[in-house]
Amino acid sequence: MRGLWNPMRVDAILVGCAVALSGIGIMVIRSATRGGPFQHYGGRQAYWLAIGLAAFFLGYFADRRHLQRGAYVLYGMMFAVLVGLAVAGKWSGGVQRWVHAGGLTFQPSEMAKIILILALARYFNRQKAQPPYGLEGIAIPLLMVAGYAVPVAAQPDLGTAMFLVLISAAMILFVGVRWSTILTLSLVAAAAVPSLFFALKEYQRNRILNFLSPERDPLGTGYHVVQSKIAIGSGGLLGKGFQQGTQSQLRFIPEQHTDFIISVLAEEFGFLGVLLVLGLVLFLSLYLLSFVEFTRTRFSLLVVVGITFAFAMQAAINVAMAAGLLPVVGLPMPLLSYGGSSLVVTWLGFGIIAGYKRRR
Repeated sequence: MRGLWNPMRVDAILVGCAVALSGIGIMVIRSATRGGPFQHYGGRQAYWLAIGLAAFFLGYFADRRHLQRGAYVLYGMMFAVLVGLAVAGKWSGGVQRWVHAGGLTFQPSEMAKIILILALARYFNRQKAQPPYGLEGIAIPLLMVAGYAVPVAAQPDLGTAMFLVLISAAMILFVGVRWSTILTLSLVAAAAVPSLFFALKEYQRNRILNFLSPERDPLGTGYHVVQSKIAIGSGGLLGKGFQQGTQSQLRFIPEQHTDFIISVLAEEFGFLGVLLVLGLVLFLSLYLLSFVEFTRTRFSLLVVVGITFAFAMQAAINVAMAAGLLPVVGLPMPLLSYGGSSLVVTWLGFGIIAGYKRRR
């Protein structure tokens, strides 16, 4: 086992920060679900954390050459799963985004985030042309993004679809794109906005309208954001105390153990509690980014950057959504929100990054 497994070489800072955030998440989930039909979700999240730790070591020991060689195969397999779900998936809660197997439920679009990062990293690693790229240089990556974003949007899961586009845009910009290409794509996107808006489902249009004016329907479509902002504001500097938040304990905040868990945290632990969590998220993001010094290839560099961007951007979007600074798009807070798929995939991504230091 020597050379293959040495617990002292597992990065304690990375694992410690991630365990701390996951533990805070379990604690807040327990508070958010106390006395309700989901009160067992805190224990279930601890179970998913154990699986997440196993996923971390799966990524930690994964052979980087196999990851690179198998990136396109994984992309194709996930594409088939996403299209299959959009076309013939089982409807559950008005969506077709879940796979049920062996008593477990998994959301493949969470895994699609990492696979898309691997596929884009492989593409740019093999590009012989030097950046900055023009439209011809990023045409295939754009098609790869659309290959995932379109079936995910059809499930329907517009928030995850848009997030896949954001991850890809961040990676493409990091690699280097000509300003003329960025301007052209921006103009095309701006021209398409009106058509896309009217193509959305009614509840999706309402989310955007509520973002512009949350009070237009405070007891209906704007209820989420209004209640979330009340909870955040009522927490003050120090909060009302663990399991003492009136907005959360009386179930005024919808989806309070998933998308709006930061609102529960703010109400019960106040501004300082939120500051602690966001400080950990920021520190962890910067620490993950520091792993680029252990990468030896362009593929490895893009994988580290892509996974780090995904973690940091998702956290930022979730907080902005709960505070009413962005439309409600249904993205969970990484490591904190209830949900096995998100938790396990986040830990898997951390394991892949940590593995580069092991092979230094």
